[in-house]
Amino acid sequence: MKLAVRTAVLGAVIASTAVLATPGTAVADYNACAPGKICLFDGHNGTGDVLQLDPVDIPNIGLAWNDRASSMWNRSGGQACIWLDADYYGWPYSVPAGAQQELLYLYDNAVTSISVSGCGG
Repeated sequence: MKLAVRTAVLGAVIASTAVLATPGTAVADYNACAPGKICLFDGHNGTGDVLQLDPVDIPNIGLAWNDRASSMWNRSGGQACIWLDADYYGWPYSVPAGAQQELLYLYDNAVTSISVSGCGG
């Protein structure tokens, strides 16, 4: 009887340890983007960490998000332009209002500034 109890307790401890040891990741998705914001995601398809920005010109998104975004959702009411370099330099890419956009090739992990006042350079 003692052996059966010990075995049951040991089995329960191992099972609970296995559950606790399983890494969990809280991943955002496009639903994490609030209406009226421009959201950058560090994963593709609106996954990973999210940066929510007001729809204003941003000459430099800062060190934490510089060259980090892989997708975005422009939930603002107007066009947003992403730029490869600070102060609206580099090749602009226009993202229309309401668009969910994958940032591929040249723009993947390369966004540094965002403008809402136009894509002229």
